[in-house]
Amino acid sequence: MSTGRPGPLTETRYGTKVIIRKEGQVTMDSTTIGIPKGNPNYYKIDTKFNLRLTWTGEYIHSAPWSVSSQGNSNVSHGCTNMSPANAQWMFDNSKVGDVVVFTGSNRPFLPTEGIGVWQYSFAGWQKQSALV
Repeated sequence: MSTGRPGPLTETRYGTKVIIRKEGQVTMDSTTIGIPKGNPNYYKIDTKFNLRLTWTGEYIHSAPWSVSSQGNSNVSHGCTNMSPANAQWMFDNSKVGDVVVFTGSNRPFLPTEGIGVWQYSFAGWQKQSALV
């Protein structure tokens, strides 16, 4: 697999994420993360076997274009790229609600970016209670 290359808009967030939705095919468009048409990094591409991890657009998905980088360099715009066969296996064997842990990044996953309850310590979770 390959995750997001270093940078403020592209580095994959670290933390414990939950699969929000299984979406099959998704059209990824870089304008949604601030990379406009005309920019050399612009892309608009159809992807398969998508598992949504954040409301801000991080997915686990098939990325046949990055197979040569998978396992040795991070080249995506924040998603987790997998070979078509591995992405299909992950899609077929995962369920909404499954937990996925990401490490090795400098960009934190914030609780508001997805199902973020796993980002809190028990004490931090208790502080959010109306009863405290």
